[in-house]
Amino acid sequence: MARLDELSRVAGGELKGPPDLEITGVGSLERAGPGMIAPLDSGPYLKLAKQSKAEALLAAHGLAAGLDRPAILAEFPLVALNKVIEHLELLPPPPQPGVHPSAVIDPTAELGAELHIGPHVFIGPGARVGARTVLMAGVFLEGDVVLGEECHLDPHVVIHNGARIGNRVRIGAHAVISRPGFGFAPGPKGPVRLHHIGTVVIEDGADIGAAVMVDRARYDETRIGAGSGLDNLVHIAHNCSVGKRTFIAAQTGLAGRGRIGDDCEVGGQVGVSNDCGTGDRCRVGAKSGLARLHGDDQVLWGVPAQDRRDCLREIATVRKLARSQRHSRE
Repeated sequence: MARLDELSRVAGGELKGPPDLEITGVGSLERAGPGMIAPLDSGPYLKLAKQSKAEALLAAHGLAAGLDRPAILAEFPLVALNKVIEHLELLPPPPQPGVHPSAVIDPTAELGAELHIGPHVFIGPGARVGARTVLMAGVFLEGDVVLGEECHLDPHVVIHNGARIGNRVRIGAHAVISRPGFGFAPGPKGPVRLHHIGTVVIEDGADIGAAVMVDRARYDETRIGAGSGLDNLVHIAHNCSVGKRTFIAAQTGLAGRGRIGDDCEVGGQVGVSNDCGTGDRCRVGAKSGLARLHGDDQVLWGVPAQDRRDCLREIATVRKLARSQRHSRE
């Protein structure tokens, strides 16, 4: 429990309302009730906010005029809400340092200070794990893996030989990093699986979702840029490159040597063909198919992906033609 003025200071926001209002929890506009604060980050939700039973709102500055109850105004309300949640101690407590007796750790592995190593963790020869990193139950680190400081690996993450993981990286349950890529070539007796002798590099602050696959490069590297996020069930094939601060939604797949630039947003179920992708600062709509390498600052839709406006014009033309044919038959 905390007073509204206390939460305003924690969030770095501007208080609108009684300072002594007590807040006990956080909820959505739809489900928050008495004693709770709810986020309001954009205008389309103002009507819902007025119907909400939340005691207070954490809202964007530009929405102040439309508010009908106590509020904290912040430039980035969703980020400010993180601070409120932390101050109210609503997050589960972090795992405490210690090594579970069932863990198997090769004597040549190098371990930093204050690690949490859970049940049945395996750390292979020559692996290095940075300080204050958390390895939950069943994590498997093969030989020569480098894992930075303050990382968090959920249960049953597998990191194969030679991967290089930066600091403050989070990896979701059942993700597999640096498995040899999907590569075959015709041989005298049929298809031959190709060796993959490269590596995977995941830079500082990246967030890798559950059941994500990031394949080892054929040679050289597969790279995920700093501060980027891969949603659950994303597949990144061998020798792909994902830029910095780029976010890719669930069930998207990049084929070999695919590229997504810096500061991009990619919707769910997008397919990227071999050697195709985007430049920097692009947005790709859900279910789009990238069949060539696009430049910077593009908004792409459709299969094959093209400029969003062109895609919408084509859809409108096809629908108009369909209506015309239907009317002619009638």
